[in-house]
Amino acid sequence: MNIKLFTSLFISILFCASLLHSQPIDTLYKKGDDALIKGDYEAALSYFKIIISKDPKESTAYNSIGFIHLMQKNYETSIENFTKAIDLDTNYGRAYSNRGAAYLFMNDIENAYKDLNHALQINPNDIMSLVSLGTLYGQLGKINEALDTYAKAEEIDPSKVDTYWNRGALLLNLDRFEEALVEANKAIQTDPSIAKSYYFRGTIYKYLMKYELSMEDYKKAIELDSSDGEAYIRRGILYLAIGDYSKAVEDIEYGLKLKPELRNDASVSNYLKEAKDKLK
Repeated sequence: MNIKLFTSLFISILFCASLLHSQPIDTLYKKGDDALIKGDYEAALSYFKIIISKDPKESTAYNSIGFIHLMQKNYETSIENFTKAIDLDTNYGRAYSNRGAAYLFMNDIENAYKDLNHALQINPNDIMSLVSLGTLYGQLGKINEALDTYAKAEEIDPSKVDTYWNRGALLLNLDRFEEALVEANKAIQTDPSIAKSYYFRGTIYKYLMKYELSMEDYKKAIELDSSDGEAYIRRGILYLAIGDYSKAVEDIEYGLKLKPELRNDASVSNYLKEAKDKLK
């Protein structure tokens, strides 16, 4: 490389880095949060790390870094950062809630339970802690406690559609289809623009053998978000149930193309194999 060009590029990089470091912490937080919302985890991580380099006592930055690692499924690293946030602020409820969620993902039920309850002692109305605690109860088979915890979260903030999904999914797993349908309807009434709510309800309709309503919901989900592979897969499974095997294969294969991680899902593979076998 031309030495002058290299020198100019190196100086430019140093200048950009110094500009970032010279920005006020509030500005860096805003940029980090904006990047996080957009799903640009690497950019967000860089902003929060700069904040810590400017002030190592910024507990919020450690919590944000922990959250990024949680989203990336780096659970041990996320726990390390949430713990740093808690060490700096022992009354930081959000960090306890996030660490509890990370423990839950690691199936460390004991520590998850401790952290989530601690978070709720700090803020009894924290929705995320209640939802995580409901999930924990569900994993332990404490169905009534799980349903009651989700119901409390719904009561506190009826605008959170995730709570309806979680409570509805638990009811669906219990074959309590009509009750699950109530939760799906609440989710759609709360925000009709979310695709997941429609394919969730479509799945419930399928179990109720209301295939036309199920198909309408899957089509609506795909209309709202044509990049969501799971909606195509679910519609493909419905096509299989009603005997349209070519469309079943087409939808499931396209869904797997959009969401390749589901190729490791044995049930999806079995549905696809069954549809292909029916075509022979």
